[in-house]
Amino acid sequence: MKRIFPSEGKKRFGGQLRHYHRTGGQNRRTWDEWVDGDASRPVSKGKWLKILGILLAFLALGGIVAGLFIELR
Repeated sequence: MKRIFPSEGKKRFGGQLRHYHRTGGQNRRTWDEWVDGDASRPVSKGKWLKILGILLAFLALGGIVAGLFIELR
């Protein structure tokens, strides 16, 4: 297999920082949050609505399967 050598004038990979040296700019925590941990956040209504919707879908599917089983028996 033939090796391809990078040209002398250009670096193959450019950049000053590696990906593991970068920090997330959105999540700035104070020293107290770092030491004590995050305070528990209240669960949003959207999460509960999603769980309720999935539960109702499973109940509806179970009702359909039970109805078909009874009807075809």
